[in-house]
Amino acid sequence: MTFDGLMVRRRVALAVQTDENADLPGLRAELERRATDASLTLSDIPPDVLPAGLLDQTVPVLTMLLPAGTTIAQTRALVGPEASLSSLSASQDSTFFVVDVLVHDLRFEIAAADPAKVADSMATEGIVADAIGNYSTTFSAGLLAVDYVGPLLSDSVVESVRVGIARGAGAAPAEVAVRPESVTGVGVDMAIEPLPAPAVIAQTMVDHSVDEETPVPVSPGPWIGYWVGLTVLLCATLAIMLRSRFQRRRRRLASAFEREQPDPESP
Repeated sequence: MTFDGLMVRRRVALAVQTDENADLPGLRAELERRATDASLTLSDIPPDVLPAGLLDQTVPVLTMLLPAGTTIAQTRALVGPEASLSSLSASQDSTFFVVDVLVHDLRFEIAAADPAKVADSMATEGIVADAIGNYSTTFSAGLLAVDYVGPLLSDSVVESVRVGIARGAGAAPAEVAVRPESVTGVGVDMAIEPLPAPAVIAQTMVDHSVDEETPVPVSPGPWIGYWVGLTVLLCATLAIMLRSRFQRRRRRLASAFEREQPDPESP
């Protein structure tokens, strides 16, 4: 990856998995309230930012990014027992994952006589939005800046964003500069970055107890019908073979008995 260093940052994400009947707007509002009480903000981010190992197990219905500098402990406190509980029913069947993630924190800049017009052209064509999803724009005298914070982008995607911005400005892609949104803090060298740590499952907002004596229903596997049918067929075949053998034996005994009967007319 070419665009790393200060352009890649470590952040904490909060992912929520819940059942299909949950009140997602209500759950999100409750999390927002708790974040506000903790002087934090929650920003939506695509679940692609999560480690592949977690996405292999579940696809969260909500994935939110915490501000730079937020710790794992602060994030867990939003859903842990120390947080004030509410009667929100949507939280009762929810599982929360607190995850260290890597994000791209990029700023694309291009000189433009009318930055607002270039931004409108970009939005109309949709090339940049198709490539990276959400982004923000800022204008200054003769300069358009496009800021992106989200899942890591490949070099080819970054280049496609440069092409989209340049087209709106009537310029060459090489004229679009790519730099960190901030030059302070600590970046990440992707060449030496280790594998991501496992996700931390935070405590849910409401504790639940499980009755150990309650049986867990187990649905039969897809092959059960095949094996039952095969067993019935084998039993039927065996019964037919035994019946046929028994009938042949009876016929042989009857024939032998008839041959041994004396002739009544013999002297």
